[in-house]
Amino acid sequence: MKVPYSKEPVDFRLMVLVSIRRIRFIIYGICLGALIFGGGYYAARNIFSGRPEYRAEAKVYLQYIDNVEIENIYINKQTWEDLVYNDIIAEYAADEIGRSLEIEEVKEKVSATLLTDTRIVVVTGQSTSQAEAKLLANKYASAICRFAPELKEIEDARIISNANHAEKVGFEDRTWAMSASGAIFGGIVSAIWLFLYFIWDTSIYIPSTTELRYGIPTLGLTTDQMRKFSIKKDDNYEFEKPRENKKTEFYRLWLQVNFLKITKGLKKIAIVDTSLTDDSHYVINLIHSILKEQRNKEISDIECGKLKKEDAYFSSPEYEIVAPGSVNNDPTIAATAAKCEATIVLIKSGDHNGKMIERALDLLRLQEANVVGAILYDVNSSLIKSYVFSTFSSSTRKLKENIYNTRNEEAGADNTYEDIPEVTETEEDK
Repeated sequence: MKVPYSKEPVDFRLMVLVSIRRIRFIIYGICLGALIFGGGYYAARNIFSGRPEYRAEAKVYLQYIDNVEIENIYINKQTWEDLVYNDIIAEYAADEIGRSLEIEEVKEKVSATLLTDTRIVVVTGQSTSQAEAKLLANKYASAICRFAPELKEIEDARIISNANHAEKVGFEDRTWAMSASGAIFGGIVSAIWLFLYFIWDTSIYIPSTTELRYGIPTLGLTTDQMRKFSIKKDDNYEFEKPRENKKTEFYRLWLQVNFLKITKGLKKIAIVDTSLTDDSHYVINLIHSILKEQRNKEISDIECGKLKKEDAYFSSPEYEIVAPGSVNNDPTIAATAAKCEATIVLIKSGDHNGKMIERALDLLRLQEANVVGAILYDVNSSLIKSYVFSTFSSSTRKLKENIYNTRNEEAGADNTYEDIPEVTETEEDK
């Protein structure tokens, strides 16, 4: 029964395995987030913040009248912070500066506060120029000295410390904190993106998805490793069996048993690709190598008298495998496939090709082609191994034994799984 995309259950195990293989995107997101947040903050505070500010300080000592107790004086810290913006003091300061700055401009660049002993006023001048910052602090201190005696509690005021140098105004550097925040944000966004990407991904990664989504059984699969074993000689593709290792041998046996079982009794079979790249030649080559073994076995049986020539199946001249190419590249291939007794579609794994597969199947069914199964190719070998089983584990030995014995039973052979020659991996295979 076919299940539409919207109702297809989420395979969390597959999602985790696919996401692990894309973990680099989370790392990219973390690095990018840290770079954008940290770099942006640093640039805003150091590159695009304009000219640096400088601050200079001068100190004025207040001499109160003799009969006034300090604790009873109403002129406190807040009072001086307000008095510094008094128009009279600002005008005195402007006179001291020489009227090169307006009174309001002077007010904006100067501040004052009273230290805790209520006798020392600290005057601060701030400007983008060191010289101007020192000038503002010193002249404003002089203006306070002129203004202070006008207050009844103060007898005199004098400067005890001139602003001889100006320091660059610093700020709290939070670049690393912003980078850490960006890294966390980037990691979270990347993880969410990976989840949504998996949900929206229409690719086929495992055999069961083909039957679930399209209602056609998967006869077998070939992995990305198996592509390496397909070689090209004089424009003909050959599958070099001696280079196979145990991993690929199992998938070969799996495909062989199902292919022979589904196509039993059929003499003309079409194998149609669904991808636009049409790069599944090695899969066709693998099927031909499987059929070549069966054909050689029949010929040997005929020569030994175990099989009559008229009962030959694979070695019969009528037996034919038609591989016209990709139906999505050439829709007329669907009509060619319809002339065959059965059609097997080739589906590329992990190719984001769900809609292309649907289109190919629609074209075939429109021509009333008999689609009997699918072969999944270029499957990620480590992904399928992690999802389904470990090829070398004892838990799958029985499964491999059944497949091998079934294959030989179909072919009429007497040897069993125990007779499989040990195939070792070369460095190139690994």
